[in-house]
Amino acid sequence: MADGRLHAGAGAAGGGELLALNLHFESRDRERLHAHLAEARALLARVDQTAALTSLPAQLRAHFGDEADLAVRVQDPLGQPLYQQGPDTDLPEALLARPSAAAQPAPLVTWRQDGHAWRGSAMLIRMPLDGAAPLTVAMALDIAPQATFLTSFGWVLAGYVLLAALGLALLARWLVGRALGPPDNS
Repeated sequence: MADGRLHAGAGAAGGGELLALNLHFESRDRERLHAHLAEARALLARVDQTAALTSLPAQLRAHFGDEADLAVRVQDPLGQPLYQQGPDTDLPEALLARPSAAAQPAPLVTWRQDGHAWRGSAMLIRMPLDGAAPLTVAMALDIAPQATFLTSFGWVLAGYVLLAALGLALLARWLVGRALGPPDNS
């Protein structure tokens, strides 16, 4: 009975570790995405004339272009992209259709595409340009390395739990064998 509780406790601890790591990665990605969306809001807030609007793609490219794992899409209300960068990914409709008009970005959306895992957020940003419609700014991070790590770590934890269960079962068998075996008359 105690063996079963010990094995269950080890399994639950392993599952807790995986959950804690996943929550850590999600929190880190949320902070990074929200910081990038705030930077995009600051760039768009400076667009107060048509000339500034035409230079916006170059400013966005200069600001976010060096991050290989970051996909960025700025689109108008009709869904036409004004700027797009990053790995070849189609941002899902669930991400593009949910941006918040509030000051905070939309909740994170996670999806898989072409063997890669992605996590993204979006925000509706108004420019100070007269008559300009609000733009949807969506950003996503390629989280495939995190997903690979979590899968590998899960296998290691599962192996640990199985080996611990086998070791404890062998120890229990040995102890029971000594307790029930013939007395030692030496």
